Amino acid sequence: MAALPVPGIAASPDPAEDPGMRLGACGMEIGDLVTYLGETYVLRGLDPMSVPERRAVLEHALTGERCDAPLDELEPAPDAP
Repeated sequence: MAALPVPGIAASPDPAEDPGMRLGACGMEIGDLVTYLGETYVLRGLDPMSVPERRAVLEHALTGERCDAPLDELEPAPDAP
């Protein structure tokens, strides 16, 4: 559905949300496999972009144990699809 133009407001060349866009600068999506402290986890959640020093909610790929970690310390898991 195309948006109708609003008088006095210029159309943005960039959409507010792009369904194909990865989450922020981290380049990871919910459900991706990531590595943290040498272990493989499933990314289950992220702090909002407005939060300084963002953290991620992780689930250990083998044990299912949940933890949180600084987003800056995560890496995409090797051989992750």
